[in-house]
Amino acid sequence: MLKKLKFLVNLYTYKLQGLFGLKRSDVMSTVNDYYRDSFEKLNKEDVAVILPHCLIHDKCPAGFSKSDGVLCNKCKLCGCGKIYESAGQKGYQFYITPSVGFTKRLIQRKNLKGIIGIACDYEIEKGMHSEKITHIGVRINGTSIKTQGIRLAEYDCIHNNVDWNRIEELMQVFNK
Repeated sequence: MLKKLKFLVNLYTYKLQGLFGLKRSDVMSTVNDYYRDSFEKLNKEDVAVILPHCLIHDKCPAGFSKSDGVLCNKCKLCGCGKIYESAGQKGYQFYITPSVGFTKRLIQRKNLKGIIGIACDYEIEKGMHSEKITHIGVRINGTSIKTQGIRLAEYDCIHNNVDWNRIEELMQVFNK
């Protein structure tokens, strides 16, 4: 009960910080802690690593698919290719998506049960307003999704970066 209360308080604190223009807390660590146990019980095949398009390099030669998003070809211009390769080796699905809306449709099309996702405050806020975050998962189009994620340090749709090693750490959850 205390864990659930802490979870709810941290979610509302995050929203209030945004309303008042205050520096936001890391809501992703709160979500990660809360969902970790149930996330670890999922089958790897039902989990996808989903990266935002802002992490690809300016000169990225990847194509785009209306059903799968950015099609990484592991060109080594950014860290996406390394994560793509690692995700595949570990048995995860892998996608790079252009928006929250695309990600929601992808989750439904691929029948995902869990995601390892990366997002900026803007996208997190959009997601929190459009989907219900509950004690059993994030409700996306009627499906409860377990999440683990990393919050990007800044909101920049073109030149963004992430702690790539932290993504690798999140993918280790099933390889203990």
